[in-house]
Amino acid sequence: MSDPLALPDFGSGDEFAQVMTGLAAKLHAKNRIWMDESGYAWHVAQLLAALGEEFRAAQIDPDVVADFGDAHHRARLDDAAQVDALLARLRDRLVR
Repeated sequence: MSDPLALPDFGSGDEFAQVMTGLAAKLHAKNRIWMDESGYAWHVAQLLAALGEEFRAAQIDPDVVADFGDAHHRARLDDAAQVDALLARLRDRLVR
């Protein structure tokens, strides 16, 4: 059995975005080296970077707090609508 993989630490939305950008860059490199430049892998790498960017932006967006809620405020969207909203936000970052 192998040892658990050490995961990068982050202490803010900015640092999370940096981690995700780094993962995306690694996946792009692996895709060029041994994945035969897979279109699917390319999109996954782009998604990782977009997820980091979106998470950073969401930390300061009052509409996100209202839509998703927090420990002090009830979400204005139900669970399914939250997933739809998150995916729409990511799609906006991926399809420009």
